Amino acid sequence: MTGCVAINCSNSSEKGFLMKRFPRDPDRRRQWTIKTRWDNWTPTNNSYLCENHFAADMWEKNREDGSRKLKSNAVPTIFFIFNTEKTRKPPTQRKLLTQGEIKPLS
Repeated sequence: MTGCVAINCSNSSEKGFLMKRFPRDPDRRRQWTIKTRWDNWTPTNNSYLCENHFAADMWEKNREDGSRKLKSNAVPTIFFIFNTEKTRKPPTQRKLLTQGEIKPLS
């Protein structure tokens, strides 16, 4: 199974997505790595991105064999990175009951 290495992306070849391997050229591989926005991560020869991270103009037009191929200078540009920090609402203010005071049932 080949899975996408992009943050918050769970696409894979088993789910029917076209997967593109990171380039072997060091300059292009660096460009792709920067775009993925992973901290302290280095892609391997088995690192892939799915087709959803490439804009339409990054693909070759109308190949005779019907396959889809990235242009030689293609760089991934579409990523969905969300803030993963959860914000908490402030605690509700509660009134302290004095001794003998009964709280009504709701």
